[in-house]
Amino acid sequence: MADNKKIKTALISVFNKENLDKIIHKLNELGVNILSTGGTKSFIESLGVEVTSVESLTGYPSILGGRVKTLHPKVFGGILSRRDNQGDVSQLTEYEIPEIDLVIVDLYPFEDTVASGAGEQDIIEKIDIGGISLIRAAAKNFKDVVIVPSKKEYTPLLELLEKKNGETSMADRKWYAGQAFAVSSHYDAAIFGYFNNDSNDAAERISLNNGHVLRYGENPHQKATFFKFKNTPGNITLADAEVLQGKALSYNNMLDADAAWKSSSDAFHSVNHIDNKVAVSVIKHLNPCGLAVSGDIMQSLEMAWAGDPISAFGSILFFTDTVTKEVAQWFAKKFIEIVMAPAFTDEALEVFSKKKNLRVLVIPIKNEITNEKLYRSVSGGMLVQDEDEGMDSKLETVTAKEFDSTKVNLAKFGITACKHLKSNAIAVVSEGENGSFWLTGAGMGQPNRLDSLKNLTMPRFNMKEGVDIKNSILISDAFFPFRDSIEAANEYGVKYIVEPGGSIRDKEVIEACNEYGIAMAFTARRHFKH
Repeated sequence: MADNKKIKTALISVFNKENLDKIIHKLNELGVNILSTGGTKSFIESLGVEVTSVESLTGYPSILGGRVKTLHPKVFGGILSRRDNQGDVSQLTEYEIPEIDLVIVDLYPFEDTVASGAGEQDIIEKIDIGGISLIRAAAKNFKDVVIVPSKKEYTPLLELLEKKNGETSMADRKWYAGQAFAVSSHYDAAIFGYFNNDSNDAAERISLNNGHVLRYGENPHQKATFFKFKNTPGNITLADAEVLQGKALSYNNMLDADAAWKSSSDAFHSVNHIDNKVAVSVIKHLNPCGLAVSGDIMQSLEMAWAGDPISAFGSILFFTDTVTKEVAQWFAKKFIEIVMAPAFTDEALEVFSKKKNLRVLVIPIKNEITNEKLYRSVSGGMLVQDEDEGMDSKLETVTAKEFDSTKVNLAKFGITACKHLKSNAIAVVSEGENGSFWLTGAGMGQPNRLDSLKNLTMPRFNMKEGVDIKNSILISDAFFPFRDSIEAANEYGVKYIVEPGGSIRDKEVIEACNEYGIAMAFTARRHFKH
């Protein structure tokens, strides 16, 4: 075919040399002249293959500690020259520049260096200059040049060389060019992300590779893919979870698993008065229908499940401690979709293995502060915001009745539980045996706050054994706009309320609390979740 090109000269300059040997031997077998420099040249020579140094071509040595090796007209001229342009061909002849038909590059591992926690100087030295320039130049001239931009393309190249004996078609070269610009754009986005960490500029670069296709999207007729971000040093993310058993995860499974992991981890961090604390979260459609923290894993499980046992059917759970055989056996006659924990005993895994469709995931507890960004698409654009992290530091009594200082710890747990519910959100939290805390009522996702309060998952608190509503706390994720919510809370028998405050009718709401003998505290911090 007219657009087929024979590879005669190759330039090779790579960081990762694994599996490169087969390519070198094949190029040598095909009679291809090889140019190289530095460690790559030494590697090729160790294979017993003849190689020409870039330095002998350019007449310049590698300088500035290796920062400048290939940046020279005799290199880039040979890559960028248009074979069908007589002016380019004449200049190559005039300046004795060889045509380069194949460029193989693997860039310095910038992202891995950042993730390792290395110092800034080490990170800066891993910003590849020559390699990225070679990639862009060869990709631009794909009509004449093949570009292999990373180790991921080593195997496809070897297969191509073996199949076509060193010839490439226009379609082949254009495919590699596409891969090249994917590599270069991702690399630049990673570097920008490093320098943009503390910037207030309204700029964002997101580059995602190697997506994992999920079973389906929000519904079976929708396709979905999961892309993993590169972790910042010391941060654990849901993407670090290891699947031990069960069928593939769907889009909804991923969302619910994230909600379970975050809510349980945050509840764990919110409680400091319990020795050997264990938090358990039970999630359904992104909302905690159960959440508890105690000093015993079985107690936490039973309290979390009791928060809303009807909604718990088909739920997703996260434990902040090792799941034991006793815990696994507790689910013998219960249907759950996913169970997650930092670890599982072998006996627990054996019990769970009888539930073939149950997904079992291992993942450590989430850090209290991650500084992660949240990304959400809207039609025609994308929204980016900070994660809602950290504890509310303010708890100011605003009513005649003082907010009991002994309930501060319970209030912190309640604020955490409430912020993981969909707005408009109301949470009722109670203290159980041995200082344990649990979510005993939840109202979420209603278009007005009064309906969320009237539609709590526990309609009447005396229906639940061990719940004392007068000593429980009702939490609201945002201010009460009218006194009607206080009237509804009073009907339940509520005596303690926590809300952010900030309404133009705060005075009216506070007066209602005073009428009913309710203690109210303001946090001055809202926790909407849409």
